[in-house]
Amino acid sequence: MNANRTFSSAVLAAGIIAVGLAQPAAAAEKKGDTHSGHATVKLRYVYGLLQNGSADPAHDAACKKQLSSPNSRFVGMPVTTRYTVDTKTLMMSAKSTFPSPHSTQPLELTVPLNALGIAGSYSFGAFRPKELPQAYAVLFSIGEKFTGAKSSFVVFGPKDEAYNCLISSAKTAFKDPESAKFGVEESAK
Repeated sequence: MNANRTFSSAVLAAGIIAVGLAQPAAAAEKKGDTHSGHATVKLRYVYGLLQNGSADPAHDAACKKQLSSPNSRFVGMPVTTRYTVDTKTLMMSAKSTFPSPHSTQPLELTVPLNALGIAGSYSFGAFRPKELPQAYAVLFSIGEKFTGAKSSFVVFGPKDEAYNCLISSAKTAFKDPESAKFGVEESAK
């Protein structure tokens, strides 16, 4: 009888432990609407842009030269974006961190991004970021399944020129929904 009682107590204790462990798992599922993560990409693809944001291939070479010069090292620059998205409420936040493209302090810059409300992706952007005055926009997007992260920067072209430069981690930057944000307002330059 003592063996049965010991066995029953052990089964009861195991059941209580299992129920206790199941409760935190259920609480974690309720928090499953919020997805936090980070993505690191490299800026590689350089394009010339007209002021309205459409491609300007005639200035691709000039942009590549501008964005890879020692005073403006954007080409090959890693960008890490940390994001939080609540998939139910669509409340979201993000910030991109990257090395300073100049050899001056600070060595690393962080730009807070705002949600852009673009259908089909979680997209964020900052326009005229004070942290990076030579840029018109810092953009980041990630797919609805939290894959396919992309970063793009729109950098002002030379003063008195009618073009700007786009550098992106995506070769297909002009096909992405956030490409509508590449245009620069007249008063921005």
